[in-house]
Amino acid sequence: MKYFLTAFLLFFFTACGYRPISKVANSVLDDRIYVDVIISKTEPKNSVLIKDAVKEGVVSRLNRSLSDKKHANTFINASISSLSYEATVYDEYGYVSSYKAVLRLNFKTKFKDGKVIDIPCTGEYDFSVSRRIKDTRYADSILSDTERFEAIREASKEAFDEYISILAIKGYKHDSN
Repeated sequence: MKYFLTAFLLFFFTACGYRPISKVANSVLDDRIYVDVIISKTEPKNSVLIKDAVKEGVVSRLNRSLSDKKHANTFINASISSLSYEATVYDEYGYVSSYKAVLRLNFKTKFKDGKVIDIPCTGEYDFSVSRRIKDTRYADSILSDTERFEAIREASKEAFDEYISILAIKGYKHDSN
């Protein structure tokens, strides 16, 4: 049975032409990538968090190396289109106990051949603001900086995942032609 299952999975993954999204996206992106985020005048700290999340995504998800501007073949410029917090859950007293951070980013990508594309992406992150300490629940509906920064970081990662998916689709179409 174990032999049959292994043979079936091996046949399935080789016969259907399965390729991970990161491999398809790598066919579009070059080895040396320069990442920059346009600093928002209203949210400068958020821009730094987004830049770190995008750089982390390039290294960990795409297995590409970051490069300085002089030696890069691919340039990714991200900018914040909008950032909002939506109340999602209220407690029995009317206090907000959960929020959703919605971050819209625009990824302007310049490839080695000089082609430039704009890819708008959205990332979301749900988080709770109520606390339970010794069977007492504190719900003050106030966002702390720590919660905000964590929400922005996670929403940035989700937006970058969407960006990779769109690049993979473009790469798959390019490979098919």
